Amino acid sequence: MSVLSVVLRGPSDAFTWADAPLSDVSAPCIASACYVGFILVLERLMRARGRGFDTKWLQVAHNLILCVGSLAMALGTAVEVVRRSLAEVDSPWFGRWLYCEDPQTVARGALWYWSYVYYLSKYYELLDTVLQLLKGRPPPHFFLHVYHHAVVLLMAWFWLEYVQTLQFLGLLFNTSVHVVMYYYYFRRVLGWDVWWKKYVTQFQIVQFGCSALMYCVTLALLAQGEPCAGSRTLVFNFVFNMTLLYQFVGVLGGGKRQSKDAKQI
Repeated sequence: MSVLSVVLRGPSDAFTWADAPLSDVSAPCIASACYVGFILVLERLMRARGRGFDTKWLQVAHNLILCVGSLAMALGTAVEVVRRSLAEVDSPWFGRWLYCEDPQTVARGALWYWSYVYYLSKYYELLDTVLQLLKGRPPPHFFLHVYHHAVVLLMAWFWLEYVQTLQFLGLLFNTSVHVVMYYYYFRRVLGWDVWWKKYVTQFQIVQFGCSALMYCVTLALLAQGEPCAGSRTLVFNFVFNMTLLYQFVGVLGGGKRQSKDAKQI
């Protein structure tokens, strides 16, 4: 069964992570290592070449695909989250599973299908860096860019493999951010005005700040003796998000300083 056939079938209660393509841990590990190696080589080659290629329409199509795809994932996940919450409406705390997943849960069904599509999308997003380098210059904040893409593959794999707590809140927030972010990139490549540029980074910071607050809720439940699935890998997820939060705050602060300097000039 190919990746494409799984995606084209759409959300289904028959979906099972254990049988899905790229479900072995070697997939994200090899992909991340190959990505970093390839990007470092490509960056040197393009720097030596001294000029880039015309990738405008490739970038337009790429950003539009990710914008629409992120919207589909956000809406699809939201529908399935509501369905599951309503099915468990008699539980002591409505929606409790979002903050503390039952360790007996198996990653299968329509809700987990959307988590799997999200995981696959992280492979496709690796093209972000390739297209930017082919354009003739590295992405802004190159280290942050490469670090994020390389590590997020493993994070998304952890979500599915360990039925990780908080993943669907994270998925909803991240895909919503990506709808805005890739629409911004889409407009920027076309040369359209984007007066709300500064809010994109702020939205990303809000995402990681909310991630920390949600993690505190899960920690409180763990402290009460509640068993929450994937609690160990959730620590990895939290640390990763906090490193991104720190770097995005630095990006926002750097942008404000540059704006202030420009006004003084």
